[in-house]
Amino acid sequence: MLSPILGVKDVDGSIAFYTQKLSFEHVWSMPPNADGKTDFACVKLAGAEVLLGVTEGFVPPEDMDKRGTGVQIYIELPPETDIDAIYNHAQLRGVNITRAIENRDWGERAFNFKDLDGYSFMLAKRIPKSE
Repeated sequence: MLSPILGVKDVDGSIAFYTQKLSFEHVWSMPPNADGKTDFACVKLAGAEVLLGVTEGFVPPEDMDKRGTGVQIYIELPPETDIDAIYNHAQLRGVNITRAIENRDWGERAFNFKDLDGYSFMLAKRIPKSE
């Protein structure tokens, strides 16, 4: 299993983003720090876990705007998952959709989005290939 760790500005805000806007499940969080904030957590969608950690000590301040450059996180959804419902839910809640949902010639129904910290994602579901 591969579980990316994303350095985020606000772990609690990211948990809310993924769970409320994209239908992820909040799996666990480390206990709050001395300031009452969460430093590390896990969200999950269709078996894919994304770990969320604070940027302090993980991302140098001068590299904050470079997070995720050249990387796209791809999550393949199982056949029983309604990708259109996830897309519509995300769209209605103002998620930054960077490529609208569509059937792609190679046999996927997919859409792309960016999260609060600028990380790029593709959610996809296999479908029959176009002829």
